[in-house]
Amino acid sequence: MAKFSIAKLSLPLLRLWHAALAGGFLVAYLTADEDTYALHLFAGYVVLAAIAVRLLVGVFAPPGNLWRLPRPSITGTLAWFGRRRGRNPFFAWFAVALLGFVGLAAATGAIADFVTWMEDLHEGVAETALWVIFGHIAFVIAIYNGRRIAGWLSQRLSGGGLSGGGLSRNGREVVR
Repeated sequence: MAKFSIAKLSLPLLRLWHAALAGGFLVAYLTADEDTYALHLFAGYVVLAAIAVRLLVGVFAPPGNLWRLPRPSITGTLAWFGRRRGRNPFFAWFAVALLGFVGLAAATGAIADFVTWMEDLHEGVAETALWVIFGHIAFVIAIYNGRRIAGWLSQRLSGGGLSGGGLSRNGREVVR
């Protein structure tokens, strides 16, 4: 019988959390008009709960755990530029920006339920959060497709030739 390990569940649970957060934000953003306001409220509270869970678990997660909150630093980022090895520090910067802006959008939305003058602030923060999300998506696509293309190019330049193959998901050549 396989041994149960919470560490094995960290990545699937983090992906599930990510899906709940992204889905909740998307639904809240798309249902912000008067006709679908109840769904907007529900989705906003799902986002707020997801952020609260992430912050609570992230504070108590042991070092090295995927759930541990990111701790970006300017000195670490500058040092990374010198060596260009290891995890890109901009992942941590984006995580902090996303947790901050999406969390602030959800929090101001919850407050705007009771304090109506907060609605304009809530809308402005939500629009800003959407642009941070677009930046995050563009960064992830650039990093992972960049690695895939770099792997493909290095293989081609190191004598792999032009065999008419393509790229697999992990950046290795697939001969067709």
